[in-house]
Amino acid sequence: MKRPYVAAWVEDADGFPVKTLLLWVQKDGPGPRWIPDLKRWHRADRLRKLAEDSDLVQTISEATRQPGSHAVTWDGTDNGGLPLPPGDYVLCLEAAREHGTYQFERRPLVIGSEPRHESFEGGTEIKAASFDYRPAGARP
Repeated sequence: MKRPYVAAWVEDADGFPVKTLLLWVQKDGPGPRWIPDLKRWHRADRLRKLAEDSDLVQTISEATRQPGSHAVTWDGTDNGGLPLPPGDYVLCLEAAREHGTYQFERRPLVIGSEPRHESFEGGTEIKAASFDYRPAGARP
């Protein structure tokens, strides 16, 4: 069975993708043709490319993962490494499997000076996931 493609990103209050936290895809061979199956991330990334003129698939993507426990920690910076202003954001998590299932989850996220922990539970592709936001300089 093929491993799912997975993307996690943060959108601002207007829905603009300010930070892709992870992108697990196959970027060679037949793999790129399945990247658009990450429907929300792919659509948001096309918008982001117009503003930032960079290719995240080539620069930040990593190999797909085996089932297991995976966590993401974020320091509050945007795709360019600059700190985002405190405020309301949305945390997005998406998974798609070649010729298989699809899952998309969203959680409101307020970022500021305090660390945050968010959990995603249940779903076809992602049974559970956790996310930690730790502002730059904050203790773990």
